[in-house]
Amino acid sequence: MSPLQRVYLHIGLHKTGTTYLQNLLAANQQPLRNQGVDYPGGRGEPVQAFAALDLQGRRPRGYNDKRVEGSWDGLVTAIHARGLPTALVSDERLSMSTLKQVRRAVGSFADSEVHVVVTVRDLGRIAVSAWQEDVKSDETWTWQQFAAAIKDPEQIAKAPARGFWLRQDVPKICETWEAAVGASHVHVVSVPRSGSAPDELVKRLAAVVGFDAAVLAAPAAWTNETVGVAATEVIRRVNDRLGGRLNQREHDRAIKNTLVPMLARRTEPVRFGLPEEDVEWASRRADEMIAALRDRGYLVVGDLDELRVEYRGGSRRPDDASDAELLEASVDALALLAEEYATSWWVRRKANIEADLGAPNLASKVRGAVFRSQRRAAELADRSPLAARAVGAVLRARDRSRIKARDDAERRGVE
Repeated sequence: MSPLQRVYLHIGLHKTGTTYLQNLLAANQQPLRNQGVDYPGGRGEPVQAFAALDLQGRRPRGYNDKRVEGSWDGLVTAIHARGLPTALVSDERLSMSTLKQVRRAVGSFADSEVHVVVTVRDLGRIAVSAWQEDVKSDETWTWQQFAAAIKDPEQIAKAPARGFWLRQDVPKICETWEAAVGASHVHVVSVPRSGSAPDELVKRLAAVVGFDAAVLAAPAAWTNETVGVAATEVIRRVNDRLGGRLNQREHDRAIKNTLVPMLARRTEPVRFGLPEEDVEWASRRADEMIAALRDRGYLVVGDLDELRVEYRGGSRRPDDASDAELLEASVDALALLAEEYATSWWVRRKANIEADLGAPNLASKVRGAVFRSQRRAAELADRSPLAARAVGAVLRARDRSRIKARDDAERRGVE
């Protein structure tokens, strides 16, 4: 029998805390392996995201990343070679797999017991979060366009409804994987309500997979940032102005992985939530999904009632940014990008520039040190009256020296 006894495929869903979980697991890879749980990835190991893309034949929009090719087989080989009793793979793209792709994924571990873990969240939080994620990923539809599409069954074959329900139709996704592993091996993990303990979600995942969440001491290196109402609208308008000229890698570099984290630093006092007029349809659809999940008899960690939609009074609409807020967010974005460009340019060029210089010049270094001390004194004078008096004295002394030098030159001329 293979040393690999159980494989847990965490397939998302999208916007259910997957980025947080994945980064936390990656940061604590060795403590997990010490418990017999292999979470693959990191330096010299296959990338799980590439493996999911390879399994499905997907490629990033606009370019063909050669690292994707063969990644699924590479991931499977690495897991088998490590030979730990349990393996955990996590990528939300797996939720979008077709039945053929699901069977191939499960068949890759034919000698092991394969389980599927599905993290789920209430549709109200999912909808607004998914819209913002679309905007962060180069889409331009407004909240009203997005909401109108996802609640209209007639638009299911078109974007944005198509992509949303491919990622969020929980019963259909679970049934697809159930066909390959059986209902008893499908685990539904509900995302805790807002206000729950920060580690509750990972504790629920740990209860399924069989590891001690308390050993995950290293913090997640990065989480999927949320930006406010005004910042989201600014990004949406930037996407519109770009007009699709950037491919996915370029847009991710400039917007999703640069501008978005910058704007996430801005503090907006009120987060946005599902508007009141959308609660009724979202609640109805959520109730249908809860009933379907209960009917299938999947193992649940948490509580399916956490999937019921609740209206969050006091939250902002996703689309109510004022002109003043938009202007402020736009100026913030411009300033932050200018700072990023300036500092990153020097980081890239510094080594090459300094490599072309000759031997160090001691006298020049001294002059540089004197100038830097003078500049710091001048900056301090802008903030401190005492320092300003001292700088004033230095300037007056400089004036006296200048006048004396001028008078001396005049006398020498007369002579």
